[in-house]
Amino acid sequence: MTSSGPDDAGTRADAVAVVGMGIAVPGACDTDELWKVLSGDRPVFEEPGDRYPLGSFWSRDHAAEDRGYVRTSGFLHDFRPHPDLAEEIAAGTFSAADQNPVWLRHCLLRARDTVTARATDRYAYYVGSSSLVGQRTDEAALAESVAPHLAERLHGADPARRAEAENRLRALLRRHHGHGPGRPVDTLPHRVARAAATGLLPDDCEFSVVDAACSSSLYAIGLGIASLLAGECDIAYCGGVSGVTPRYNVTFSKLRGLSPGGDVRAFDRDADGTLFSDGAGIVALKRLDRAVEDGDAVLGLLVGFGGSSDGRGTAIYAPNPKGQRRCLDRARRNAGLAADDVDWVIAHGTGTAVGDAVELKTLAETAGPGGLWCGSNKSLLGHTGWSSGVVSVIHALTALREGVVPAQRRFTAPGLTEETGDRVRVPVEDVPWREDGRRPRVAGVSAFGFGGANAHLLVADRTPARRIRDVRPPESDPVVLLAWTAHLPGDPGPAEVARLVRDGHVPGPRTFGPHYPAPPFQDVRLPPATVRSTDAGQLMALRVASLFSAEHGELWDPVRATTGVFAASLGPPPSAMDHLVRCHAAELDGLLDGPDRAAFTDWLGELRATTPPTTKDTLPGILPGIVPARVANRHDLGGPTMLVDTGATSGLTAVHTAARYLARGELNLALVLGVSATARPEFARFMGVDPERVAEGAFLLALGRASVARAHGLRPLAGLRTAWGGTPRPPVRLTCGAAGAGQTFLGADGVLAVIRALHIDAPDVAVGPASGVPGPVVTLSPTAHGSPRRQTRTSR
Repeated sequence: MTSSGPDDAGTRADAVAVVGMGIAVPGACDTDELWKVLSGDRPVFEEPGDRYPLGSFWSRDHAAEDRGYVRTSGFLHDFRPHPDLAEEIAAGTFSAADQNPVWLRHCLLRARDTVTARATDRYAYYVGSSSLVGQRTDEAALAESVAPHLAERLHGADPARRAEAENRLRALLRRHHGHGPGRPVDTLPHRVARAAATGLLPDDCEFSVVDAACSSSLYAIGLGIASLLAGECDIAYCGGVSGVTPRYNVTFSKLRGLSPGGDVRAFDRDADGTLFSDGAGIVALKRLDRAVEDGDAVLGLLVGFGGSSDGRGTAIYAPNPKGQRRCLDRARRNAGLAADDVDWVIAHGTGTAVGDAVELKTLAETAGPGGLWCGSNKSLLGHTGWSSGVVSVIHALTALREGVVPAQRRFTAPGLTEETGDRVRVPVEDVPWREDGRRPRVAGVSAFGFGGANAHLLVADRTPARRIRDVRPPESDPVVLLAWTAHLPGDPGPAEVARLVRDGHVPGPRTFGPHYPAPPFQDVRLPPATVRSTDAGQLMALRVASLFSAEHGELWDPVRATTGVFAASLGPPPSAMDHLVRCHAAELDGLLDGPDRAAFTDWLGELRATTPPTTKDTLPGILPGIVPARVANRHDLGGPTMLVDTGATSGLTAVHTAARYLARGELNLALVLGVSATARPEFARFMGVDPERVAEGAFLLALGRASVARAHGLRPLAGLRTAWGGTPRPPVRLTCGAAGAGQTFLGADGVLAVIRALHIDAPDVAVGPASGVPGPVVTLSPTAHGSPRRQTRTSR
């Protein structure tokens, strides 16, 4: 329990309190158990056991095709559910085999246990996760890829026998993987997060899954803070969930990022890589004044958040100290704190030599004269991926409660003493950290996502003496829509694109064909081998950004450091589905026999001819959250990057999230991407959509604040405001959904609907979700200068 300190009411209203927390990591299913793990010297790593057949994915030869070289990870074999969840599992309401939703629900229940709620409360719920860190998602995608392809080879001319074989093969794979006949689409992150909250949070509460790789759950907390401070919710539940999958271990092995010694030695001279772990965590947040009024125990205060992108660097997977420093500076500036006010940083600290070196140097350069303590929990807990940020926040809150900075256990010798000196000290013994009444105790938490999505959060036991900076611009500086561009099959001209946005008729072909054509080199700046391993969604994002630049100019040029990228996409990337089959080939070969095995061998040969083997380019090429990071990297942008997922309303949620960052003054410009990257039959089957309905394309919006537009000679197309769940409805309202002829740009429909709203002659046009579907509403209004609503270009 943490004291709020002697603060005035205004400061309390501007601070966010943590009033509940729940965690599930190997060895710990509550915070008391977590502290025991952190206080010990026994890491959690072990072999997968019955999670998956290790022999199908492992080889001691680091160069073995589509195999990884590590045998151990951190598995939640000892998961012990919250008592209420245990009853639900016993009653059959939830299945213990459905790992991610069960782990997340456990954490929600733990976090709710200490929260006082009112009947009138409004909620927000943000979860960091990805379709690539759910074993059930991989297994469902595998079944939808394998069963139809093999059935077609076995009985191509006989529809009835083909359907029978398809059902038989699906059932075989489901039995092998140990789960029931649920719909594949229900394994996607937004549905997993919704399922975890069923009956605990309102169905219409503000919600999003956030994918910024390993910084995802810290960004989720940042969104909760923003919603609370904007007065748009009363209680926010924020965190993340991530599971170890064999495919993720294989792809990370090819980056040589995993520890061949089976150990994690963060910041240690002997560091040789990381190991991934299952993990989930949730923190319950309220504004401090409300928490005090309710009599909740305040576990800690979140006093400053900063997000950034690495921008241009040597590679999409190489950390950039400039980007890391940006997020540290932004968090401290937002909190009104100086470098010397921070006692301790729970670093990203993965145990990879290059990553640790960059992080230590950056911390040393930004530390105050007195230096700071620095540690990482990954040496004991492993790298919990998309949930690692919230796990470290709960680590910090538990240390505040115990009054101790825990030692970096099993630490032998620092790796960079010559360059960091004593400005950054790794504690080899527990350091007392007790409240003394003179100043707040402050810990920084860092999470740096693959692709350069950086986040830093400051956690304190009381509000700083300096007032937390109010970054919100005045209401006279609204968010505006500046420009848009579309990238569609056949490269239709302006008149044809105008027909799409006006009438909903897709011009030209519906798809780009079986394989998306490689964009020109100047669009992507990637070697041909990397392009071959990069998913179509990422390439489409780079292409539409290049088309935008050619049409409108680089609107971001004067404000690159404060330009963020927010993407909307839906479902597993198509190349990830192909790669999954390559990765599971040995497992499938051992499972199938007779004609099934012969058909699989035949198909696998064809697939291997078109899908490259796993290399260092594979993981960055298939990660969904890399879509916005590619654009930031190519155009050297320094604001936050993230992919948001709320299902069919993802495009509207991306606009809503970008507008909130702009409205708070944390960004000057925001690019919003909607990408629909595949119409292949197996993808449509996975999504539960008719393949003939899915259209491919990418759409890019540029949003900014009116003052920024004026300062740089930009002419807005419309004013823009957003709200979750709707505002008083204007005369005209559009629904985010299918385009003409019932076609849908999966994941991008919301962005396209906003563009369509520009072409409606009405004072105000609102774009919202379909009836009965929760989501944000985006309202467009004429700009102050009365520019034509039908304008499709900006002038500079």
